Amino acid sequence: MNKPLMCSTLGHLLVQIGKAHRNKGNQMLAAYNLHAGQEIFLQQVLCHNGIMLSDLTTNMEVTPVTVTRMADRLEKNGFLVKEKCCTDQRAVRVSLTEKGKEAAMNITEQTWNQLEQQMVEGLSTEEKIILKRLLMQVLENLKK
Repeated sequence: MNKPLMCSTLGHLLVQIGKAHRNKGNQMLAAYNLHAGQEIFLQQVLCHNGIMLSDLTTNMEVTPVTVTRMADRLEKNGFLVKEKCCTDQRAVRVSLTEKGKEAAMNITEQTWNQLEQQMVEGLSTEEKIILKRLLMQVLENLKK
């Protein structure tokens, strides 16, 4: 039995889709002076104003170093403010500035909706539902 070449596997296709999605997302986020991942950070802070950096680490499933670097960059660019927790000086809370709130809301309402539309262009409603169900099953299988 012939084994498929790596480039013809579903895994390879999923990797290529992920790269294309990330590249297109980065192009769109550049309008806000943001990079992939930073929009998710902003969304988390928008939903949980005053969230602790340690909670962001858990929510985003990334390392503490990643969250700290993102927070530093976003603060430097005026998207958020950091403040030490009054009960634990080692802990840091972050809140969005007006610029951060505006960016987070615009990204959700416009940018990601536009990317989503482009991603499923040409698919019927039924095909979108089936695609979502299949991708959720693939994700569940990979988490086992």
